[in-house]
Amino acid sequence: MHHLRENEQVMKLAALIDGLNVTRITGDGAVEITGITKDSRSAGRGSLFFATKKSMAYIEEALRLGATAVAAEETPERPVPCLILTPDVDELLGNVAARFFGMPSKDLFVAGITGTNGKTTTTFLMESMAREAGRNAGVIGTISYRYGGQVLSAPNTTPGAVELHGLLQEMRLAGTEIVAMEVSSHALDQKRVEGIDFDMAIFTNLTQDHLDYHKTMEEYKEAKTLLFTRYLEMSAKKRKYAVLNLDDPEVAVFQPGLNVRTLTYSIHEEADAFLVSGTETIDGLSLRVSLRGETMDLRSGLVGMFNASNILAACLFGYGAALPREAIQKGVEHLTGVPGRLERVANGQGISVFVDYAHTPDALQKVLGLLGRLKTGRLIVVFGCGGDRDAAKRPIMGGIASHLADFSIVTSDNPRSEKPEKIVKEIVSGFNGGPFKTIENRRDAITEGLSMARPGDVVLIAGKGHEDYQIIGDRTLHFSDREVAEEYLNVAHG
Repeated sequence: MHHLRENEQVMKLAALIDGLNVTRITGDGAVEITGITKDSRSAGRGSLFFATKKSMAYIEEALRLGATAVAAEETPERPVPCLILTPDVDELLGNVAARFFGMPSKDLFVAGITGTNGKTTTTFLMESMAREAGRNAGVIGTISYRYGGQVLSAPNTTPGAVELHGLLQEMRLAGTEIVAMEVSSHALDQKRVEGIDFDMAIFTNLTQDHLDYHKTMEEYKEAKTLLFTRYLEMSAKKRKYAVLNLDDPEVAVFQPGLNVRTLTYSIHEEADAFLVSGTETIDGLSLRVSLRGETMDLRSGLVGMFNASNILAACLFGYGAALPREAIQKGVEHLTGVPGRLERVANGQGISVFVDYAHTPDALQKVLGLLGRLKTGRLIVVFGCGGDRDAAKRPIMGGIASHLADFSIVTSDNPRSEKPEKIVKEIVSGFNGGPFKTIENRRDAITEGLSMARPGDVVLIAGKGHEDYQIIGDRTLHFSDREVAEEYLNVAHG
């Protein structure tokens, strides 16, 4: 929970909920609130506890720890000194959090980005462009939360509503002007971005992912569209932009209402930002792009033509945020790579080694297809699938690897509570072609893949990317694909 700091106000409850979606309030509306939380364990003196349907049983604990008021969707069994009834606790929480922290998003240029792939890379590009323009940028995303010279680890791609508004307030106080924020489908479904005034929403693409949570692709798509059809439309900002990828077949459902200006990008056809021409090599991209009618030449260390799509999206962000052309250009050129996103592991052995986060069938197909096109020798892939997650994709990913790689090593990812050999078996059941071997221990699998490689070969270590841990059973152990690869490449070949 966020407790008072010098820069925060004690707010009267009535002021926090005035005009919001509240059906009834019992108790004293003039009571002073010093903190807000959804977690009963972090309640304290003067706090307002938000009880979801699942956490009604914890109201007593919150009160015992000093909570002054409770917001809930139904009346609790035991009397509460001050109760706010609302039809939607999560919606109320976001709007109350925004007020409690002084509506920080009003003073920031906030660009939210959603889509299955490309979010992280695009935020890195946006941050790089803002930096080149001399603007203070903050980033909220999968790899870290960054602003004002600080880097905080990211427990979630998009934090909960209280943490999020608190973070935006910290960013504002640190002199941040522009915020690039990854917005996950989970966050949209759970209304974590409620109360944020967005200036821009960017859509990258939509492919199968998170079906363990959303159940159907239709539900997943509906969650993603909320960034445009709800949050961008409701935003109080005067100029608002929707940046849409024309190359995605689902793009039409992301089209917001008339009070938002739409900007489009495409690799294949004319748009507000489009690719005039481009070449890709194992070392990066050379692109000629048209941005709002003006042509620019860009060089990028990012590998793969799909990154041209991320670069175009970032160029439109630069246009919407009124960054100079030169800053957009330099921002692209100065970003050498993104942690765990086709991240190159330097070595003196003449092999190209990449660590990549590809953990969906679509992402694995894209990255293997790309490296297969650019390789001069063989393509060796080391990958697994996470436990307790969408199991249907395992044989699909096995099939993709068997067709697109010259050799596959199937191993563990984060097995969680499942048996690694069961997951490996399910992946292997999809193999119908290329040669493979199974090595359950991920470290051994990576060193085997690297020891097989000869000059000119490409080794892809897929699935975990930037993660520096492995979850086995209920234990989280330190593990980094990049560190293991670096260690082997330096030690084994001196």
